[in-house]
Amino acid sequence: MEMDRTALLKQKVCELYEVRNPDRADWADWLYENHVFIVTNFASQLADRYHAKKDLCVAAAMLHDIADVSMKRDNPRHKEESEAIARKLLKETGFSDEEIRIVVDDAMRFHSCHNGESPATLEGKILAGADALAHLKTDFYKHFVSPMGERWTFDEVRERVLPKIERDFGKKILFDDLREETRPYYEALKTFFAKQQ
Repeated sequence: MEMDRTALLKQKVCELYEVRNPDRADWADWLYENHVFIVTNFASQLADRYHAKKDLCVAAAMLHDIADVSMKRDNPRHKEESEAIARKLLKETGFSDEEIRIVVDDAMRFHSCHNGESPATLEGKILAGADALAHLKTDFYKHFVSPMGERWTFDEVRERVLPKIERDFGKKILFDDLREETRPYYEALKTFFAKQQ
């Protein structure tokens, strides 16, 4: 039986992470094992719930920070490289130019919802929400902050983390019903970081 294009894309994404490039993001291995496909699962569920094109949501989720396989996050080319790798893999796995535009130029490019920007397409909104859910509903923040503790005080860590938690909840979840369902996770994280001294 011929492999469908999202299964083929997943295989290619896994191969890139499993190279374990020495220049990869510091926590690329953790993200591969504990984040990328959790975002993908949330994207798949949200695509069903909001009647979006599931294969585009799943593709965007698998690829959303794909340059982690080859470079650290502070590399100024990280976003550009993620988009270049995504275009190549999507083309190789049979996605059309218009589908690639939705996945790369909207969903991936704006999924972080920085500076008042947010995705315009339904599929892009689903990626942003799926990424936020994977941050808020798992132990993501525990792993996100652990290396910071070696360099900064807890107050300094809190100053960096609380705005990200706020953005995950307030900017990246673009569906009101989903945001309300996620509120207890957001409140728990916010309370944890606010109470720690």
